[in-house]
Amino acid sequence: MAANSADTWYSNPFPLVPVVRLGPSADLGEAPVEAADSGNAHVSTPFLEDLEYLVRDYLRDRPRGRRRGRAIAVVGEFGLGKSHAAREVCNALARPDGPAMWIVDEPVQDFGRMYRDRLRGPADTPEGKAAFEELVRDYYAHVTAARVGERSSDTRPGRPDDIPLGDIALDDIATGLRDRVLDPDKVVSALRYDPEVMHADLRVTLSEVTEHRRFATAFALLQDPRFSSMVWAWLTGDEPAPQLRERGIKDAVTGIDPVFDALAVQGFLHGRFDKPYVLLIDSLEKVLDWPEDSRRTFVDAFERLVNVYVSQGGLLVFCTSPSGLNAFRPSLHERVVQLWPTRFTSELTADLVAEYVGSGARPDAVQGTGSIERWPAPFGSESVAILQELTGGVPREILKTCHRAWQLSGDGGGTVREVTPATVLRAVRALHGNVSEEQVLSTIHDAVAVGQWRIASVDPVPARGPAADGPLVVAYWLEPFPNAYIAIVVTSSVLVADDQERITARVRALRGTLHPARAEVLLVVNGHVSRTMRDRLARSLGSQPLLYRPGDFEQAVNEALDRLRARLTELRKEADLAELTSELRGALGEHSSQLGLLRRTVSDLARRDLVAAAPGPARTALPDPVEGRFEEVFSLLDAAVERLAGGSSGAGPDGSPSLRAGRADLAALGCATLVRQLTERFRAGADAWFRAASSGVRSEEQWAGLRRVCREYETAVEVLPVQSLGVSGPVHRPTAARAVEALADEVWGGLVSAVRAP
Repeated sequence: MAANSADTWYSNPFPLVPVVRLGPSADLGEAPVEAADSGNAHVSTPFLEDLEYLVRDYLRDRPRGRRRGRAIAVVGEFGLGKSHAAREVCNALARPDGPAMWIVDEPVQDFGRMYRDRLRGPADTPEGKAAFEELVRDYYAHVTAARVGERSSDTRPGRPDDIPLGDIALDDIATGLRDRVLDPDKVVSALRYDPEVMHADLRVTLSEVTEHRRFATAFALLQDPRFSSMVWAWLTGDEPAPQLRERGIKDAVTGIDPVFDALAVQGFLHGRFDKPYVLLIDSLEKVLDWPEDSRRTFVDAFERLVNVYVSQGGLLVFCTSPSGLNAFRPSLHERVVQLWPTRFTSELTADLVAEYVGSGARPDAVQGTGSIERWPAPFGSESVAILQELTGGVPREILKTCHRAWQLSGDGGGTVREVTPATVLRAVRALHGNVSEEQVLSTIHDAVAVGQWRIASVDPVPARGPAADGPLVVAYWLEPFPNAYIAIVVTSSVLVADDQERITARVRALRGTLHPARAEVLLVVNGHVSRTMRDRLARSLGSQPLLYRPGDFEQAVNEALDRLRARLTELRKEADLAELTSELRGALGEHSSQLGLLRRTVSDLARRDLVAAAPGPARTALPDPVEGRFEEVFSLLDAAVERLAGGSSGAGPDGSPSLRAGRADLAALGCATLVRQLTERFRAGADAWFRAASSGVRSEEQWAGLRRVCREYETAVEVLPVQSLGVSGPVHRPTAARAVEALADEVWGGLVSAVRAP
């Protein structure tokens, strides 16, 4: 069929939008055209089999003990078939002899309106109403029997006109009430009980649930034909009639807590008589979008409802996403049975497609494997395999892709003879590539603006032109801090290995022109990328690609950029440390020739217990306090060198001096040497600045120069292991490490005081 044919929607066997509505669809009317509905083909999976077993086990009669309640959570991401599973449960139980069932297709914040207009339950049918009224009457009979049993030692002579009691013992009357042989209203009248006392008993018995007073009154009035319709109207969410208000039923069943109370009480009545009752709730994760107060109220009320169903013999099945389940406390997780639907394999994908095309399965022996591979015509085995891979085995995505592939495979005359792998690829691109590149770039622009990201003034890698890059576009070069870059790259769908290799080659070319520790890439995919391909891209690029989806994409971009900036910061620190380490090793190499001289003289130095201090540079023009501080630092560094050299000395086999220096000693010795060179350079820079600053008026530029000289020294010392120059001693005793760490601040303060002094 041609893709633009007006008959496509009717003749295409696959649903255009695969959506499952919980509960029977008869209230919406039958679909007027075959295959025009949303599609609800059933494919048996291990997950569905587990769910069906749990439901059957719940419904099974148990001759001993009460029915055990249970709550089942169907948990999974969107499109995996959670609603379909709930729909199967609903269809299996929606029969005349089935259990009482309440259905919530999705919770909404206006819970009263949901309860009144959208909740489907026993009150929707005459049969359901009659069954519930009979249940209430049974409950009232048991309450009356309990009252009669309290006076079981008495007998009632005489024969009331309304009930043939005769000389029946009260125990027998109680038994007759429980067995539904006797009418509770007639027994109450014959025994001259006060109806208000009986209603009080009913309220007390219901006290273990909630809101018992209003419901007890309503249930008692439900048996009176004068009030029956009023009570049903109130039970289904309407405002109470004046006659009900006079009897204590003041408010409608509205709000989260009252609605859950109503569901709990109605279910509780069934549980008291060991009758099954079921509540199905779909799309529970939508509660996460509610305001905090409403969400917390719902969570608390729902947890109470789960406790009632589990303890009172009900069956509660609810569908939610993993994040929706995590919104509840761990105590609820322990009370529910969790079932997680899995993604479809290639075999299940073929079964699902076959359910819609109605062609059965075509067997084909796979040479050399001994297995039988099956696929539904007109889809071949390769088409099914690539369909499963690109959709990730998500049933909803499978059906949407099949619908588009069917459109693209028509021959113009309404016949589809074959759906090829190439057509499946075209269908995926057409489905997910419907957002223009301009729209994606505009959204990225807004995200960059909201995040206040600095755009590089000059692109560090010149653009090669659209012809060379193909569909790959560098939207922005960002410069989070000097000489570090993040490239935002936009590409279309990444479906096959050629797409991944092209993108990887281009991104590596971008990075190859920059320092590895100063460039990161955020890949934005405008279209579709499968889970497998996303992992491959992440391994080759070093970062996860970001899939464009309308909604909170701006926030996703900023969060991804923040993570990449943090990574660049760490990489830069590591690179700086590696560079300084390289310089340290170079300095140690330069001084290797001096180790021989040190080896010859160290024994003499140790014997004399005196080492001539290394002479410092010539006297500078610096103020005396500043110059004195430099001299003190040089003295401490020289002492550290002497100590390190002396502790590494010893005698060789022939009695001559030798050096027993380990790697740590050499590293500390090299650090001391390097720090001394840095200190000499710092003193020279400070001296040059002071000479220039003393000759005239100090400008802001000159002060900036002094800050730069001090900061360079401070930064260099921060990354060096200066603590290795000596063991920490008392605070009052100066050490080389403390001296060099504080030198920059002291020099700054000394020079500022000297220059600004009158």
